[in-house]
Parts: sequence; structure tokens; C-alpha cells
Amino acid sequence: MMCLIAKNQKKFQSARLKKSLYSFDKSDPTNLKLPSFIENFKDDNLYSLMPKVVKKYESLNYSLQNREEIDERSEWSDLEVLILIKFYKNSWSFKIPNENEFFPSFVFTYNIQPLKKEIDKIVSLCYDKIEEETSKELLKETFTFTALHVTYLLHFFVITHLEYIEEE
Repeated sequence: MMCLIAKNQKKFQSARLKKSLYSFDKSDPTNLKLPSFIENFKDDNLYSLMPKVVKKYESLNYSLQNREEIDERSEWSDLEVLILIKFYKNSWSFKIPNENEFFPSFVFTYNIQPLKKEIDKIVSLCYDKIEEETSKELLKETFTFTALHVTYLLHFFVITHLEYIEEE
């Protein structure tokens, strides 16, 4: 019996699904391919964007709103959320002073594990909705994510910060 081996074959990709049919964890941020201009951000540049995101979040005054209200607000561009996702891919965290006044009260019911599940859903949504070739301009004009997604990401960065963990 003869066995034929084919070289240089690409794995099958469904045109309908636009993704490989090989199974892997879509919630794993290492599997997520962000647009190259985001993937290639220098650490200093990425880190310098976070105070701007935090300032915008604070100015929109989500702290007095409930989960449903925040989930209805789609005022965060895909670009802003992908910056947060890149921050997450880098396994970074940060500290927000007066976090009790910054975040809505419902987020304090989440510890790391349930919050991680919410973040996994956001990463999966990015995988399904964001194409690697998407331009910066289109990402600025598209609003796939809600303020709730941003709340989960920011809160995760805070509760995974070393100072926060050491306080417990």
C-alpha cells in the first residue's frame, strides 16, 4: 500500500466562518490576532494610552449606573477596546485611586474568577468580530462593544494589580 504525503497544504478555512476549523480556545488572548498596528505598539506607547482611557471612563460617570444601563451604552470604539485587549494580552494591570467612586457598585461583587469569565467572552467576541486587516480608521468608527465590556476590563486590571492582591 502506498501513502501519499502532500506538502505545503494550507489548513481548510471555511469561507462562511472565516476562521480555521481546527479547534482552539477563542478566549485565549494569545490566539487573538489583533491588527498589526496594535500588535506592534511599543510598550511605552500602549501604557501611555491607558490614562486617556481611564479619564474617558471617569468623565462618562458610569459609577452611578447599574449593569443594565451600562450594557446599553455603546460609546467605546473598537479601537479603544482593542487597546484594552492588547493591555490584557500583555498581562498588565494598574491601580486606580478611589476605585469605589470610579466603578459602579455591582462590579465589586466580582472576584477574579467570574471576572475572568467575562473577559474571556470579550476576547471571544473580538475573535469573532475583529479582522486582523481592519484599518485604524474603521476601528475608530465601529462600536461593537459596550461600556460594560470596558468596565469589566478596567476592573480586571485593577483587581489583578499587585498592590490590590497584597492588600487582601
